[in-house]
Amino acid sequence: MKIFELAKELDVTPKDLIAFYRNNDYQVSSHMQNATDDMIDFAKAHMTDITNKKTEIEKNEDEDENTSSKTSFVEVKAPVKTFKPDDEIPCKSVTPWKLSAVGVDKNTVYHWEYFGDVEYVKYRDLQALRRTEYITKPKILIMDADLRNQWGRELGDVYKYFDGIEYPEEYFDRSNDEFEELIKNAPHWLTDIIKVTAMAMIRAENYPDVKKIRIIDDTLGTCIKDFL
Repeated sequence: MKIFELAKELDVTPKDLIAFYRNNDYQVSSHMQNATDDMIDFAKAHMTDITNKKTEIEKNEDEDENTSSKTSFVEVKAPVKTFKPDDEIPCKSVTPWKLSAVGVDKNTVYHWEYFGDVEYVKYRDLQALRRTEYITKPKILIMDADLRNQWGRELGDVYKYFDGIEYPEEYFDRSNDEFEELIKNAPHWLTDIIKVTAMAMIRAENYPDVKKIRIIDDTLGTCIKDFL
């Protein structure tokens, strides 16, 4: 079982699981690394406790919110949210390789290690990236719903390609027909993600369906099947 597969089973991010292992003296290099039986048992025994505590906290917060909402009798339309330059906005990487971005002050550097990593980016730095490929094609997804709505023109409908996708390997879980339709109609930046992911899976000996590799090769003119 790969690290990212175990993370999905435990309902945590690969980044959190990798950090958990490293904090407990396990050597983990990437989310594609194979987890040994000992690593799996250790995570299931101890990571579950952490997850349960987090879930309990979130449940209590939801109950508090529901209680508060029940006492409200008048619907008040919320004002448009405004952002200050130093406000930190959660942004998730949708790039299957290491990614970095430099802030406008040239001293702040944001790093994303894996697909799915979340980094908090200052609003002023996001504004500088607003019309770049970081946002429009995208390399990162803005996780703040208010800001996404305000920047709808720049974002367009690109977020639909990541609905239900926690890890890039999940594109290969689709049926062959669905996968072929995706490859034929997806923008080039998404097919680049899928090609890179296919090669990464092969290197990690987590081999994709041969039929899907042929779909990629036939549609995009690649020769990935030669590496199987």
